[in-house]
Amino acid sequence: MKGRDFSLTHEYGGKWIMSFVLSPDSVQDAKNLVNGQKPRDYEIAVKVYTEKRSLTANAYFHKLVSLIAARIGSDDESVKKHLVCLYSPIAERNGIPVSITIPRGASPDDYYPYTIWADGDEDTDTYYLKKQTRGMTRTEFSRLTDGAVQEAKELGIETLPRAELERLYAQVDHCNKDT
Repeated sequence: MKGRDFSLTHEYGGKWIMSFVLSPDSVQDAKNLVNGQKPRDYEIAVKVYTEKRSLTANAYFHKLVSLIAARIGSDDESVKKHLVCLYSPIAERNGIPVSITIPRGASPDDYYPYTIWADGDEDTDTYYLKKQTRGMTRTEFSRLTDGAVQEAKELGIETLPRAELERLYAQVDHCNKDT
């Protein structure tokens, strides 16, 4: 759900109530949530809203992945991994980069598909986790796609003109909130 403003009020008897001003496209989701609630405790999280990538931009990115894979004789998953590791931002939690430390010689692919080496010692290696495409903002995903476009061009693969890419990046999917 998407909201704009919220407030906190203290009522007589010690209750605290948090209220939100919802965007019009979130009202039905809120109604469904309220109508389906049961008397129990809930975890509530509020985070800054970011526009997600569109399904069309996602489809174009995967088309580029397939074209690049075919051109270099590789598979789609290897090309996607290469692109995400190069162009995706490092995953963060509360502003802190997310990393894993594993025994030297172990493969980070056994734990997470998109990693870059950060540091190591004689016993361990530390890898930063790169953000997965499904969790990217529109801006992050457009950077990833721009990287795929650049690599495709270097291989002689025809890509969309810049103006068409910008239109693609600006699209909003109203029917799919999980893009």
